[in-house]
Amino acid sequence: MSIVELNVKEKGRTVLPVELQKACGFKPGDTLIVEEISDGRFVVETRERKIQSLWEKAMTSDASTSTKQLLRKRSNEEKERLEKLSNPTFRSDAESKKSAASLLDAVFGE
Repeated sequence: MSIVELNVKEKGRTVLPVELQKACGFKPGDTLIVEEISDGRFVVETRERKIQSLWEKAMTSDASTSTKQLLRKRSNEEKERLEKLSNPTFRSDAESKKSAASLLDAVFGE
């Protein structure tokens, strides 16, 4: 598949045909990043793929160790943020401890 025509609806929406989604590896729930590479030309990729490509580029460059550490930390923070967004029952350690304490208080009446 090399050329696909898409129609923009009245409210500015468009639909990616299933065959295009499959060819691009897009799945339901994916967040897509659209990046302009030149006037009127864009690249569309999943958010995860964009992060991965930036990570690979940084790790293969001559970046200093501190830069790599910073990128690793930021990547871990982003993964945690995505986990929180995709899992509404996710709780931080502090939230879990508070919830557990409340539950124990309710059970033991303290």
